[in-house]
Parts: sequence; C-alpha cells; structure tokens
Amino acid sequence: MTKYAGIDIGGSFIKYGIVTETGDILFSDKCPTDRTKPDLVLDALSGIIDKLKSVYGIDQVGISIPGVINKDNKMLTSGALEGLHKYDVSAILAERTQTKVQLVNDANAVAYAEKWVGAAENCDNFVCLPLGTGVGGSIFINGELVRGRSGAAGEFGMTLMGLGKNDPVGYESASFYCGAVAGLCRIYNMKLGKKNFADWERDIKVILDLAASGQVEAQESLTEFYQNTAVLLLNVSVSIDPELIVIGGGISENQTIMTGINEAIQDLLVRYSDMSAIGFPEIASCMLGNTAGMIGAVSQLIKGDK
Repeated sequence: MTKYAGIDIGGSFIKYGIVTETGDILFSDKCPTDRTKPDLVLDALSGIIDKLKSVYGIDQVGISIPGVINKDNKMLTSGALEGLHKYDVSAILAERTQTKVQLVNDANAVAYAEKWVGAAENCDNFVCLPLGTGVGGSIFINGELVRGRSGAAGEFGMTLMGLGKNDPVGYESASFYCGAVAGLCRIYNMKLGKKNFADWERDIKVILDLAASGQVEAQESLTEFYQNTAVLLLNVSVSIDPELIVIGGGISENQTIMTGINEAIQDLLVRYSDMSAIGFPEIASCMLGNTAGMIGAVSQLIKGDK
C-alpha cells in the first residue's frame, strides 16, 4: 500500500497526516499556524515533513495552501499567509526534506477530495466554496477542474461585494463578508466596537451561543452573515449554473449555520422572481470535513503517479 503525506495549511491550524492511495486517513494531527513570519511557516512545514518521513517512510507530500498556484507549482498569492508567496515554497521544502512537494490551492484541494471520495463523487458540474478564515472557491465543469489563465479561476473570495472610498479594496471582498473569521467574526466584533484584532472574539460557537441566549449584536451579525453568503452563492449560481455547490470549511459542519444560509437563500428566491424561476442548485456540506484538504492535495500526487 502506497502512503503519502498530506498537509493542509489554514489560517489557524496546519493539519497533517498520512493518506493512502484510496483516500483513507491512517494518521492525522494538527498544530497552530504561526503567520507572523513566512520563515516560521516554512520551518513548521519542514519539521512536519521530516517527522512523517522518519515514521512512515513517505517521499511525496501534497500540500493544500491558500493562494493562487500557477502551472509551475509556484504561489502568486498566499491569502492569510501574508508574504509566503514571495518564497518558492515547493522548491525550498523539497531541498530541505528531500521529498517531492506538490502545492495545491486549498479550495481546489477540497474540491478534488469531494470529487474523489466525497459529496461530489457522482457530480460533474459543481462548485466548491470553502468558508474558512476567508473564502476560497473552485469550479468543476464536465468532471474537470477549471484553472483559468493564471490558476485563479474560482477565487470567489476576491470578488467585490462593495467598494468603500477609504479602506483598501480588499476589505470589500467576499472574504470580508462571508468568511468565518474575516466575515462573521469581523462583523460581530465591529458591532461591539472592537477594532483591534487582538481583542476579537474568534470562536464561532461563542457567537452562536450568544445569539441563542438573545444577544442582539450576535443575532444581527449572524443575520448579516447569512445574507452576505446567500448573495455570494446566488452570484456563483447565475455565473456558472452548477448542479451542486459544496460548502467547505469548519463552518459547514455546523447545522445551525447551514440552516441559516439556506433560509437566507430561500428568502432571496422569494424576493428575486427571475432567480426563483431559474431555480437554485443543491447546497451540500463538505462530506470529508477537516480531512478534505489533505486528501485533495494527495490526490494530485496519486494522479501524477498513474
């Protein structure tokens, strides 16, 4: 049985493990992501790979990572991992650890995994939309990933949902409206007047519990977040007209949030007659949860081996 190392770098945690050629997870663990300096991310990745190599004898690593990855396996942007795209990540890690390193955009990794052994296994035309720290996205048409000119196809988090005159344009992106941290947590903390990120409440469950207990700011924040996400999903739907939209990220595992998003979509359909006439694609949660990034990154190593 061939074994591969899978690593999924998120804004909060680096998840890693051993994945088989059939998509099964033999081992998994995680550690916090230190995003203060790119060098610290590279050091953490090197240590993880060396550990997995010594214990499991792997010589190939698939890494799910935020940002646009071009056809040369290099990062053009790096999302929440600020500045990491200035480094040739795959080459540096390959040299340090003497392993083959394949980078895969994090949203694409989730989509690859869900298409392989998950919610989209029997679907050829779908969109995967991870709502993590920010928002990712990927598009499958006729069973194949759409990469686009630069590899940025499906970067729905970069689409603009407003345009203020003073703040950087990126602050008006879908990530800052619909992401779990950059969206929901930001909306909630701004309502409380907390502008310093260090003072933010960043636990989604806390916000949900406060809303359930009657806190107005939490309830209003959730309503706004659901509406924002419904608008994004509607825009994706009319742009691509997929059969299925798979919602990824930890937020997709929370039934309260998924119900809120679906209710906001139904409210939009009532108010938007043309969209109601067209109909809406099926909305599903990612089946593979927090393992999807690891599985999807490894799937591309397996594809290359065949």
